[in-house]
Amino acid sequence: MQSESNIPKEEKISLKNMIQGFKEWLVFILDKRKKILYGALIGFVLLVSHNYLKSPIHYANTSFVLENDASASLGSLSSLASMSGINTSSIMSASNLFQIDNIQELYRSNNMLKQALLEEVTINGKSQKLVDYFARAQKLEEKWAKKKVYLKDFYKDLKQYTRLQDSVLKEAIKLIKKDFLIVGKPNRNTSILNVGFKHKDEVFAKIFNEVLVNKVNSFYYKTQTKKTAFNLNVLQVQTDSVKHLLDLSFLALAEIDQNIPNLNPLAKTAKVPYQKAMANLQANQAIYLEVVKQLELAKVAHRNKTPLIQIIDKPSFPLENNRWTFFNTFIFGVFGGGTLIVLLLSLQRTVRQALEEQ
Repeated sequence: MQSESNIPKEEKISLKNMIQGFKEWLVFILDKRKKILYGALIGFVLLVSHNYLKSPIHYANTSFVLENDASASLGSLSSLASMSGINTSSIMSASNLFQIDNIQELYRSNNMLKQALLEEVTINGKSQKLVDYFARAQKLEEKWAKKKVYLKDFYKDLKQYTRLQDSVLKEAIKLIKKDFLIVGKPNRNTSILNVGFKHKDEVFAKIFNEVLVNKVNSFYYKTQTKKTAFNLNVLQVQTDSVKHLLDLSFLALAEIDQNIPNLNPLAKTAKVPYQKAMANLQANQAIYLEVVKQLELAKVAHRNKTPLIQIIDKPSFPLENNRWTFFNTFIFGVFGGGTLIVLLLSLQRTVRQALEEQ
């Protein structure tokens, strides 16, 4: 260890001055403790006012996992592919990413947001469209009234839209996509999607999030299964039709057999109606068995094509918001206000000393 005698004289003087200056500054700060206390109190009051007088922003978030037949079909081939040295994990992840990207764009599409805004909901015991509630929450009524658009009769006839009505809807959709809608994945390597909606109105944030999720997921489900559902319906109709013909064949054969109770074995022509009815019955049975088999295969294909959208988390009251807790407000307000006063007093003292030295 370096002894005190070996420390240079200039360094001793500098260190001594620093310690002395710190002591003087500490005495100065303690002498101004009332001002610092007032500053901390003012900072606390200002932060409390900002935190509790301003309306908080509420966050409604829904997270779900998306799985479809692409990953399942690739998974069934993974064992065979591994024998050949082929890695299917990258293909499976790319397929899942593609599907997630599709549904993300659906949540941002104008059509889905338009359908959500035109949904009839019940808020505070009153049935109304979400676009009406959104306009009142954003105070757009006066602005739209100048364009001669009135919410009470805006969408009486949903089959006919005027140019003005479409422009107003586009304005609302643009505002939602810009300031309120949040769509994204927590991790690019997962199949989990988060759909969030933020708004100062807690009820509206929750309801709009739920309506939009239901609209988009239903549309995605119907789109993914549209072709297989059509084939399934056609096969079901054909199966019912063949089953009806088969029942009629059984009835026709029974009637013919009933009309000839004691058939003469030598009367060959008398057997022809019975044989024809039997041939029709056997043909209908064969057709029915084949149609039923195709129907079951179509059901399996439809189930495989059906995407699995499993909700993980959904919004519930009370929603998360950006308002601080009272404890955090107290700590940051007092600490921030006191620190600011200390800095201002220190700056004032430094400037005064510099002016006195001149």
